[in-house]
Amino acid sequence: MTQRQITLINNSTVPTALAVLQNPAEHGSLVVAWLAKYAYPGTQVRFTWDDADFCFVWSGTGQLSPGVVVDAAQIVPADPQQNNRITLSYDGQNRTFRLHDPQDGSPPGSLSVVQDTSIPMNAVATGIGMAGKPSVVTQAMPNMISMFTPRPGYYLAFGNLVQGQLLDLSTMAQVQPVEFPPNVYALTATLGPDNQWTVVSDILTTADTDA
Repeated sequence: MTQRQITLINNSTVPTALAVLQNPAEHGSLVVAWLAKYAYPGTQVRFTWDDADFCFVWSGTGQLSPGVVVDAAQIVPADPQQNNRITLSYDGQNRTFRLHDPQDGSPPGSLSVVQDTSIPMNAVATGIGMAGKPSVVTQAMPNMISMFTPRPGYYLAFGNLVQGQLLDLSTMAQVQPVEFPPNVYALTATLGPDNQWTVVSDILTTADTDA
């Protein structure tokens, strides 16, 4: 695992939530606000994570739509190379869902959630997360397999949102891609008065590469 860090500074003229998203272009118009926190002008928030700390998640969201908050009810550690396939079932007697029976799946490098015949329609979301927080979700359906290819790409956003909220990118202000240059593990991004992001590398921060 490699530890990464992003510091977000609000130098705009209004308080707003500052957020980090993952790969919004790859997962349709609805995207999870993976990491987010409210910030007043002149203040900052900081997020730190390991970029191989994957997990499976489910959330009893009902039908997915913009504004729904995905709050993980279960988090199961995931590895794209082994135990990368898991089953989601519904326990009707106790009215709850569960992820169970992780096993090796194909192809290696992917993460898959098998939704069995017990899953009711439009009742639950499932997907993957990083650092214990949902990052990509889909509507769970009976007799379906949802496959995710974990290639973390990071994007910055701001607005009237909370962590875990499903966002409709077509209604949001600019979403800014951000990349970590080689051998750089910490970035600082500043939202200016013009609502544009400026990103610089923190060259003083070193990597924690303990796997």
